[in-house]
Amino acid sequence: MEKIMEVKNLKKYFPLKSGLFSSQKLYLRAVDNISFDLYKGETLGLVGESGSGKSTTGRSILRLLEPTAGEIIYKNKNITTLKSSELRNMRKNIQMIFQDPYASLNPRMTIGEAIIEPILSHGLMTKDEAMEKTLTLLERVGLNKEYFNRYPHQFSGGQRQRIGIARALALNPEIIVADEPVSALDVSVQAQIINLFKDLQDEFGFTYIFIAHDLSVVKYLSTRIAVMYLGEIVEICDKKELFDNPLHPYTKALISAIPTPDPRKKGNRIILEGDIPSPVNPPAGCKFSNRCYLKKDICTKLHPDMKDVGGHQVRCHLVKEEL
Repeated sequence: MEKIMEVKNLKKYFPLKSGLFSSQKLYLRAVDNISFDLYKGETLGLVGESGSGKSTTGRSILRLLEPTAGEIIYKNKNITTLKSSELRNMRKNIQMIFQDPYASLNPRMTIGEAIIEPILSHGLMTKDEAMEKTLTLLERVGLNKEYFNRYPHQFSGGQRQRIGIARALALNPEIIVADEPVSALDVSVQAQIINLFKDLQDEFGFTYIFIAHDLSVVKYLSTRIAVMYLGEIVEICDKKELFDNPLHPYTKALISAIPTPDPRKKGNRIILEGDIPSPVNPPAGCKFSNRCYLKKDICTKLHPDMKDVGGHQVRCHLVKEEL
């Protein structure tokens, strides 16, 4: 498969104000040294609990948040060092769909203006061509082209998310970062939007980074899945491999929590005890050690490296690396 992006040792730390008499600088480690590759035409699911760093990762990739350290390589260019003019040009190829369909659209612009704006600002088409493309996009995402002159407040959450998708498609991007695009929607609407994502990928061959906290959604859409915990990727592999053979205790707990459609079938639910540690002061050893039901003495003392088990990467002392 063709590698389209490479994320190397990405970090995003937010500085915090320390106490009145303290000289120590404190940082919230939202994304803490993660690395992964993205391949053309795939959907990489980024999954984990709230506060695991998923959304910060997505925003850092587009430099909507400036990374603290690391490299993001796209088409042999390091995005983290691009100047503003180069960055603007790059963003034509990498677009984002945001979680909140109510906050991601300008209430003063009609939805037609919202979709046509990026096309015209990048000078990709004449106004007439851009208008024709916008009307086509509206229909493609399941909206009537007669809605062009309506404002965002006249639409439901699901319709607004369709508008957001149309806006992301307007520039024909290669990569779309979808940041929990269905979590704010009703369950019945979620299924429609998820199927729309799948249909659009089949039609246009987009590469997705799909961020979600719901493993069942990620399972349906993804080619590969990366599991995040407290700013780190703790496991990443092919979707089928992850569900058939989860290696990290955290991943096992997440999978055990997926509800089964058969009420007669009782699953072995793994209940995690304790709270997620603070990203300001994470545990000294494995970040999951205070909640892990399998932990050994080494887990509380030494931070585990990422291990490769036949293409299945996992960050855990309890898993033996293939030699």
